[in-house]
Amino acid sequence: MSLNLQDKRRWLLPLCLGQILSFCITGSSVASSALWTHYSVSIPFTQNFCIYLVLFTVHTCRMRRHDARMEPDHQENSPWSFFGFSFADVQANILAVLAFKTTSVLSTLVVSSWTLPCIMLLSTFFLGYRYHVGHFGGVILCLSGLFMLIYADTMSDSASTSNHSWIGDLICLTSATLYAISNVTEEYLVHRCTTEEFLSRAGFWGSILSGAQALLFEYHDWISIEWRWQVVGLIMIYVTSLSCMYSLGPTLYRISNATFISMSLMTSNFYSLLAGLLFLDAKMPPFYPIAYILVICGVTSYNMTTPPQTSQRSEYQSLAKSDEENRYLCI
Repeated sequence: MSLNLQDKRRWLLPLCLGQILSFCITGSSVASSALWTHYSVSIPFTQNFCIYLVLFTVHTCRMRRHDARMEPDHQENSPWSFFGFSFADVQANILAVLAFKTTSVLSTLVVSSWTLPCIMLLSTFFLGYRYHVGHFGGVILCLSGLFMLIYADTMSDSASTSNHSWIGDLICLTSATLYAISNVTEEYLVHRCTTEEFLSRAGFWGSILSGAQALLFEYHDWISIEWRWQVVGLIMIYVTSLSCMYSLGPTLYRISNATFISMSLMTSNFYSLLAGLLFLDAKMPPFYPIAYILVICGVTSYNMTTPPQTSQRSEYQSLAKSDEENRYLCI
């Protein structure tokens, strides 16, 4: 009985946390869409700067507060590792926004699906993962749900295939690859440092990179924007949603892996639809419920399969135990 409860917790906890992260992504996308649709405000560099600044401030304070209790069990990580993660993450976010402006929605969704197999390839070559048949089956189910979602969009909205651009497709492919690099790098780093150290250093580099780009590209936008409380409120929702996602991310990486998280975040498309139905008078396209079920079944199948084998598993478990003893898992 005890074993069954442990098994249920092993697959149910990551599944629930993954959907919480997906809800956070949905909140940020809805807020960003509302900013552009209702107030013609598009300042992605500034919004990302606020996120990284919050992460740096909050988690640096937490790290300093816990310094007295922290045991030096973790490996020393090069600051350039955190810079590399932040650079990939910042540029992926920006290129994703640019891709939607330079190519069709359909092309963006199709090309962005490259993130998932790219994560599996990077995890295999750099983290030593060896996947089982059940993992590939789960990934196929998720991708099937995604492509069914895309097909439903093409049936319901002819505009989804307009504005096609090969340059936009290349930008989207670059963004998807950078997302994969940042996800795999985060998985590598969070097993070698505390949550606070990772988010503090990532927030430091991220705020510098996105802040410099915001000053360079969005200074005139700051002046021209009419700063009403609605605009500020939507920016706060965006920042809060993604700050929560980044803060919960290390916990999920420690009990799962980058591939599972990427699969879980696919459901944010469906939650965005629900938000549209509730607040924007959108209509339910055909096949959406079936596509959602396919993605959830894929994520569940992946997570219920024996975890991928890796040469670093014993090291991961040792570091995770040390984190738990020092109460550094951020839940």
